[in-house]
Amino acid sequence: MGETRPVPGEAAVLEGWLHSRRLVLLKTLLTRAERAPLAGPAAHALRAHWTLLEDAEQLDPAAARRALGSPAAGNWLAHALAAPSGEDFAAAVADLGALAAAVALAAGADFRLDLPVSAGRLTLPGLGAYLCAAPRVRVAAHGGTVTLAPPDGAPSSLARGALLRHEVPPTGPWRPLNPLPGGCAVLDDRDPHLAREEGRAGLAGLLPTTVTAPGEAREWQELWTRALALLRDADPERAAEVAALVRTVVPVRWKPDGRASATRLAAPWAVLTTLPESPQEMAEVLVHEVQHSKLAVLGGVVRLGHESAEAVYRVGWRSDPRPLGAVMQGTYAHLALADLWGRLADRAAAPAAERAAARRRAADYRAQVDHALFLLMGSGQLTRQGTEFVEGMRRRHERLGSPGGGPAVRAAEHAEGGDPADDAENAADRLTNGHFG
Repeated sequence: MGETRPVPGEAAVLEGWLHSRRLVLLKTLLTRAERAPLAGPAAHALRAHWTLLEDAEQLDPAAARRALGSPAAGNWLAHALAAPSGEDFAAAVADLGALAAAVALAAGADFRLDLPVSAGRLTLPGLGAYLCAAPRVRVAAHGGTVTLAPPDGAPSSLARGALLRHEVPPTGPWRPLNPLPGGCAVLDDRDPHLAREEGRAGLAGLLPTTVTAPGEAREWQELWTRALALLRDADPERAAEVAALVRTVVPVRWKPDGRASATRLAAPWAVLTTLPESPQEMAEVLVHEVQHSKLAVLGGVVRLGHESAEAVYRVGWRSDPRPLGAVMQGTYAHLALADLWGRLADRAAAPAAERAAARRRAADYRAQVDHALFLLMGSGQLTRQGTEFVEGMRRRHERLGSPGGGPAVRAAEHAEGGDPADDAENAADRLTNGHFG
């Protein structure tokens, strides 16, 4: 994993680690709520929502696990756990019902819940939003039908399967997410939690934006499609990794005006980005942010370094001094970009000027990584696992910079990569026992 290249079975291992982390956070939330304690109605609602999560998991464990692993669920949990005690925490816990409903819908469970509306909408994480001026909405699922009804308004009946596939047209108060072709990802401009992360003031310039016109959604979908096609042409393994891991693209704007992208540590597999200007830029954003997600998940189970308030470093991609964890994250992502642009430079079908520009981009990223690896190895802050991880990055960096680091070496690496059906258990052994390459 340290070499940033996709490893057979790696995605399944990462998803397993992420699921374990989500269960720990849910249990932490329940423990805090029990100790609060919540008032009578709030406590009763919490028990009902928790029971629904348990029922959904028993009915269809795989579907429930996937729904709970959505980026929206992760960032909601972080938001709830960061809420101050008292009314703020009680309001955050009340939103557990929407998460439980989304998980139950995915698992095929029948239920009926009265859920609170916030800022004129009820958001079902990973599915969409129901616009409503009433303070509460009744959500009922029975068989293949889902009904959403405000106390004094006409109910909206939706087909459960179409809702889960994001195929419900945006008619009436329901606002579905826009699917992105060729993968499992959606364009999510509905969830209020995905566009922010508690405690990350450095990303305060990222602001949520809404895709209102059909033409805007098509522009995102076209960029996504063309970026995946470009990745498949230059690096099929990387294209498969992006299509498999990216669950959500969150459109944002940057204040002041400009282009930026980010990954929320609490929401792996979500890519927050301003609208890229080209398929090449979109491909770079996707590869960049996927590496941040992978390292965020890994960092939840393996300590790679020891942070220090005094130890900060100057890196080539930022003007401000960075702590060790940020240097590790940036080095890992930029190493993947050096690899990506080197492969884009090797495309025979690309114009000569485009290939030359790609070679320059690859060289720039290699230079940034070269300096950052020197900082990491000399920091004295790495754990044993962190040292092995950085060694994996160093090996990849050396191969990218060697005279033979082009298509021939990559073809040989691919041939030596072993059986593509390598199982998740072997991948877990490589990732957790120092074999990060």
